[in-house]
Amino acid sequence: MRKIFLLFLLLVSASLQAEDFKILFLNTDSIKIGKTIRVAGDVFSDSEKIHWKDGKQAMKVISLETKKQYILVSEDFKQRKMKSAKDFIIKNNRLSTRGSGQLSRIAAQFVDRVYCFNPTLITIDYNLDDGESFFLQIGERAVPLEMDGPQLILDDRIWGVRDSSPIVADLFIQYANGKNELIRSGILIIPLPNSVQNKR
Repeated sequence: MRKIFLLFLLLVSASLQAEDFKILFLNTDSIKIGKTIRVAGDVFSDSEKIHWKDGKQAMKVISLETKKQYILVSEDFKQRKMKSAKDFIIKNNRLSTRGSGQLSRIAAQFVDRVYCFNPTLITIDYNLDDGESFFLQIGERAVPLEMDGPQLILDDRIWGVRDSSPIVADLFIQYANGKNELIRSGILIIPLPNSVQNKR
């Protein structure tokens, strides 16, 4: 019982610690976070409110603690009623704890919709064995996905010759014996513009 209580205190303490994020990319010149105008390369705290100006405004950030990358999008924050990076992390963690096993955790990274810069890296923490690979099934077209360490790479190969409009895809893993296993179906993938004008 005492061990469980100590574990609970550690979890609470960890949740109260501020997490800092570095802006890797912005599709606008700047963005107001907290009381400060920030640009790519700046660092901000997870509790600071993000003041979005445009529904297509987005930024790619990296946690200085976990080294995981995330894409924060104005439209997503508005729909899910989030104000800060901390809100985003808490809601995503709730989703990722559902289910068990590695494939369930991968599926949790693709809940509802995926916003995609070109390219976008999604951390899945899955070690492929020899002969294994991931791919997206988009209609009749299968698109192999490359890995960069523990991260899946989503890039413009997903759209092929189509215009860059939202698509619906199914994510599979292919094993060395040729068998395919569905990880998640009906993933809405939404491309983000690499540049939009700030509204003043």
